[in-house]
Order: sequence, then structure tokens, then C-alpha cells
Amino acid sequence: MEENKFQLADYIIFGVMLLISVGIGVFYACAGGKQQTNREFLMADRSMRSLPVALSVLASFFSASTLLGTPAEVYVYGIQNWISVFGAILAPLTGAFLFGPMFFKLKLVSVYEYLELRFHSKSVRLFAAALFILRLIMGMGIVLYGPSTALGAVTGFPVWAIILVVGGVCTFYTTLGGMKAVIWTDVFQTFVMFAGMLAVFIQGCIKVGGLEELWNINYQGGRINFFDFDPDPHIRQTFWSLTIGMYFVWLYPYTVDQQMVQRFSSARSLSDARFALICNVPGMFLLITLCSFTGLALYANYVTCDPLKNGDVANENQLLPHFVMEVFQDLPGLPGLFVACMISGALSSISSMLNSLAAVTWEDFLKLRFSSLSERNATKVTRTLAFLYGLLGIGMAFAVKEMGGTVLQASLAFNGSAGAPLVGVFILGACFTSSNWVGALVGGVLGFAFSMWGQIGKYLSLPTNARLPTSTLGCHSNTTTVDDVIMSSDYKINNPDPSLEGLDRFYGISYLWFSALGVIITVCVGLFVSWCTKGQTEKTGKVPDRLRLKMWENICMGLCFPPHILKKEMKQKQLQDQLKDVPSITYTYRQPRSSILILQPLEVTLDVKLDQRASSSDDGPDVKTQADDNNSLADSSSVDKILAKS
Repeated sequence: MEENKFQLADYIIFGVMLLISVGIGVFYACAGGKQQTNREFLMADRSMRSLPVALSVLASFFSASTLLGTPAEVYVYGIQNWISVFGAILAPLTGAFLFGPMFFKLKLVSVYEYLELRFHSKSVRLFAAALFILRLIMGMGIVLYGPSTALGAVTGFPVWAIILVVGGVCTFYTTLGGMKAVIWTDVFQTFVMFAGMLAVFIQGCIKVGGLEELWNINYQGGRINFFDFDPDPHIRQTFWSLTIGMYFVWLYPYTVDQQMVQRFSSARSLSDARFALICNVPGMFLLITLCSFTGLALYANYVTCDPLKNGDVANENQLLPHFVMEVFQDLPGLPGLFVACMISGALSSISSMLNSLAAVTWEDFLKLRFSSLSERNATKVTRTLAFLYGLLGIGMAFAVKEMGGTVLQASLAFNGSAGAPLVGVFILGACFTSSNWVGALVGGVLGFAFSMWGQIGKYLSLPTNARLPTSTLGCHSNTTTVDDVIMSSDYKINNPDPSLEGLDRFYGISYLWFSALGVIITVCVGLFVSWCTKGQTEKTGKVPDRLRLKMWENICMGLCFPPHILKKEMKQKQLQDQLKDVPSITYTYRQPRSSILILQPLEVTLDVKLDQRASSSDDGPDVKTQADDNNSLADSSSVDKILAKS
């Protein structure tokens, strides 16, 4: 294989993609308010429509690592990974109808401010914010290094050059254009990603003789393995782990992640924000399906000669670039489109990280100390933070490159372990009014420690071999057929060794279950510690409705109480809502009362005043009764007046 197969058309397409991304950043640096306030720079002036927000969220969470990794996953383990789409699409629905509306109404810049409002503790807020910052710093190194080494290996580009170009361009337009530049470049890059992956899939189908032939080859090769209902959690992928486990994997990005909440809150209305997340359901379905079927195209083309076994590529992530450079070698411009697709995936993810890191660092750390800064100076600080984090991300990618697998695996372990405890802490705050700051902090720390322990232990333990078979029978022969490969002696399915004992049995649990276990442990430990420290809960008092997930409470009520009780509660709630708009009413009633000497009226005044505090919508109206019941005898002049009237 030639070292560099890029032609002039490829360089032009790749260069145009980078120039458009930079141009969008420059445009929004000069347009509108010129990003002079943090409301503009971090929140896009809360003026975005639903479609750009939807595409931006989608692009941010589908990085180049996903675009490279999903086809490789299907090539090695089969199409069963596609089942994960049904678990994944539940996550944006959870964000759209539960967590998202609550955060939108609070008008927060940093989502971790919610934790201080809910638990009355800066410790929980700072713990969560610090965990988020460390997670994203390491995440930037992975997002930059992963596609850079894969593309460099098959295109001939130096890895260091790809890291500098991607990191530098992304830092430039994010620092200049703020959130609006990030969102609109994400929109452009989403279309580039879809176009690139679609072109690869179509060409892969054409090369093997059509979609039907592609399916038949994969069926014969054992790749069409959609459903495995085995409940054993040690099996790498089953229907249960790919739906339930994958739901928890995606739960953090689409519910309480700062990147999502910033975009959700940048929408001009709650309906726009909610619709944006709902649009991610078909978006996720299409992108995961396209990447999965591209993996089938990979196997159909390499069924007789596996590039991994043949030594053509070093790892699975290089399979797709290797295939592209082969299949598109006579189609100038398409290799450039594919590289632009991969780089777009990296740019969209990193730009989102930079803006969110700047927001959290300012709001949760620096603003607490430098609150007297003017809005213009505060915006300069956040711009500088975005720039510095861009340089730090580039440095992290070089650290991963130079120090090798240890740093990469540590980064992956930390990145995967930090999301679960953060979800658990927010669930404690929003769903359980009995939880307090001590329980949230202890639960979060132990949940994170458990997730890290499981991830590191799994990496260090001996992995079970669940790979599907491949062959090199046709690498040196053009006459080898699929039947020859299937019937060959080296084409055997490896059965994982079930004889795991002790901690190895725990480490042998599928990687898809660790996020769910981390969330469950965080919540359970948090509730137990909160029960043990009830005094802290009593100090904070009643949790305001605006900090609770009312829909969650309604679901629990529906499961625990008969329908007629719920109907009565609903009618009472509707009556209270109707009384909110009723003005104060004063009613005076006079009733004659007999006495030995006089007839003195009894005056009763009923004054109804409604308390319309926003923080306590469940409190009923205050009803105050004043009675003037003077039992003393009237003086002589009053008696004379009354007798005269009678």
C-alpha cells in the first residue's frame, strides 16, 4: 500500500472543510454583540432554534472515535452491537422530559450550580465540577489522539500534524465565536459526517455486488447475530446489556452533562429545547445504523483476507481508513471527504468541550472569588480559559502519543468512570427529597471509586476472547470464495472461558454494566448515608418544587397509589392553580347579638390573600381571619345613640 494516496482533490475538500469551520468562528466573532458578554459567549444569548441545537448535541456526542470504532466493533463482534440503538435513544427522551426542563427553568450557566441550590453545600458542587473538568481534559486527549493515529497510519499524514491542525483550528474558532460558532460549525460538521459515512457504505456495497450480496456474506460469516437473550452479565454483549446497560452509558451525556445542558439552555424556549433533544432520537438511530452497516460492508470486503491478521493495520480502529484508501483510490476527492468526516467528528466534540470547560471553570470556581468583575472582563476571562484549555487538550494528546497505552487506558478508565457517579448525585437531588449533602458527597465519591476499580481491574485482568473468526486464506489468491473461508479449518468461533473465580469473575462482567452499577451504588449509598445523617436533611428544610422532578414523583405515585386517590389529588392541585390568579378578597359579616343592656353587632372580617412565591407552588393560599369581638359594655353615649335610633 502506498504511504500517501491523497490527491489534489482530496486536499481541496479537506481544506475547504477547515476553512468553513474557521469562517463560521470569525463571522460570529464580528456579528451581533460580538461575544462581549458571557450570555452570548457561553449561552448563545439564549436565542437558538431547535434544529441547530439538535444537530449540535448529536455531533458533540458522536466523535471520530465513535465513527471509527462502531464499524470496527461490528467487523470483529457482529451486528448485535446495533441493538444498542434501542437503549441509546431512551437517553435523549429522559433529558427532554425530565432533567432538561428543570434545568431550563432555573436559567443556569453551570449545571453544577443546581447541586448547591439543592443541597445547600458548595462541597458537592465543587466535587462534581472538578470531576467534570478532569474527565473532559482527559477526554480531549483521547478524542484528538485516537483518530489522529488511525488517519496518520493509512494516509501518510504525520500524527503530530493532525493533532496540531485539529486542535489549533478548533481552539481558534471556539475562542473567537463562542457558543454560536460551536453550534453552527457542529451543524455543518454533522452533514459532513453523514456524507462521508454514507459514501463509504454505498461504495462498499457496490464493490461486493449489492446490498443483498453484502447481507449474505455476513450471514455466512456469522456476523448477523442480532439477539442473544442470555442473562449472564459476563457475556460481552447480550440483548439486556445492549439495551439496559447502554441506556445508562448514554444517560449521563443526555441528562446532566454540562455540554448538553448548555445547548439545551441556549434555545429560545423550552419547547424548542425539548424538541431539539427529541430530534436526537431519529438522528442517533440513523447514525448508529449507518456506522453499524458500514461495519458489515467492511467484513464483506475483507471476508477472504483480514487486514488485522495479515499485518496491514495495527489495530481495529485503522480498518475503516485502510478500507477507504483502498476502495476510493480511483475516485479523487472521496478520500478527502472521508478524512473531513473524521476530522469533523473530532472538531465538533472538542469545541463543545472547550466551551463547557470555560463555563464550568468560571461559574463554579473563579466567579466565586472574582464576583466583582464587570461583564466585559468576565467574558475576557472565559475566552482566555477556552484558549488555554485548547492548548491543554493538544498537550494531553501528545502525552498520550508519547507515553503509550498506559496513559491511554488510564484516560479511558477515568473518562468512563466519572459519568456514573455524577448521574447518581443528580438523581439523589432531583428524585429523593430525603437525601442531603453528606449522602450525595459520600455516594458520589464511593460511586466513582467503585467505577474506577472496576475499569482498572477489567483492563489488568485477562480478557475473554469473544471475537468472531476471520481468515487470511485469500490474501495471496484471487480465486478464494466465501465458502472456502467458511469451510476452512482456521475459521472457528472462540467460546469464552466461563471458569472465572474470585475478583476475576467480577472483572469479567461486561463493560456495558459498569455505568449502571456506578449509578446504583451512588444512589443507594447516598440514601443510606442521608438516612444516617437525618439532622442535615432537617436543616435544609423542604425541597422547593423547582428543584425536583415532578414527573418522576407522578410516576412513583401512579405505581403506589390507586387511581381515585390520584384523581382527587389532581383536582385539588387544579383548584390551587386556578386560585393563583384570584385577587385578595375582603368580606365583612355583621350579626346582631343580644345583651342585657344593648344590641351590639359582631363584626367578622375574612381576608383571603394568596402567597405567590415562585419557590413554593404547592403551598396553599394564606387565609387570615380577623374577629373584632369586644365583650366590654359600651359607654353611656353609645347606649343613648342606639336607643335613640330604635
